[in-house]
Amino acid sequence: MSRTLMNYEEDHIAETDDDITVSLLPHDRNKCACIADMIVLQCILVCVGAASILACLWTPEHSSTDYGKLMRIMYLYDSKACGYQVKKDREIANLQLSNETFGLDILPIKWLPVITSVSTRLSAKTRQYIQFSFAFHVIWFILAVFFRAIIKNSEDVRVLKIALIVFFYSCVFMICYDLSMAVVYVTHIKQSLTKGMILRYSGWSTELKLETYEDFAGWLPMIASACWLRGIVIFMLNMYFCRLLTFYRRKMVKNVLFHRKLFTIQYQPFPEAGRVQRQDPKMLVYKVTDD
Repeated sequence: MSRTLMNYEEDHIAETDDDITVSLLPHDRNKCACIADMIVLQCILVCVGAASILACLWTPEHSSTDYGKLMRIMYLYDSKACGYQVKKDREIANLQLSNETFGLDILPIKWLPVITSVSTRLSAKTRQYIQFSFAFHVIWFILAVFFRAIIKNSEDVRVLKIALIVFFYSCVFMICYDLSMAVVYVTHIKQSLTKGMILRYSGWSTELKLETYEDFAGWLPMIASACWLRGIVIFMLNMYFCRLLTFYRRKMVKNVLFHRKLFTIQYQPFPEAGRVQRQDPKMLVYKVTDD
């Protein structure tokens, strides 16, 4: 009979295990909703900024400061993609030598015009990275909207856990992507030690004039790196969001285990009957053990 009771109890626990109602507390749900709202706001701001770059709104000619012009030609404005034709250097006076040798054994000099090379590698790469970032943030925005709706309305434990896991890993991916971009852009400081170096490297020397050319311009890649980190403060806030999501996910797992253990303790099977030698051998007693 005892074995039958144990089998019945195990089957009953297995049937009711999926029906255990362990949900997030209202306070936890509100915090998760705030996290989703912050992510949605970030995605909107980033997408607006990325769209302005892709739409070629940051023309260098519209800036009045040296750093503003250099920031635009380095990262914000890709002349090739935006259809802007950088003019060749017309201010360089070409030295023309005659090819007449006057009968002397002298090889003539072949004259070639000066060729100005224009490099848009940094701005082109930035435009490509911005396109990737725009697509990632659109996906992140959709996930945040769905996550908020599920957290606010769903009572299913499995759905809540899946939503927390998916949104947590999406946040981790975006943090890793922003961190990798920040590392890439801070290395550009070796190409921007002075303002003149940036101007010569980009090929805009005939288009733009600066007030000074020897000033340190390494602040620009540092600013670009900080922008990829969302001003560093928001980047740290996103890492804190990941920690909160991990805490809530573990909290739900612990609650499920606690309820499962509590249900098992409350409905222990009857112990088997045993004889006690010191008492009447004809009397049956129940022997309760600690295990």
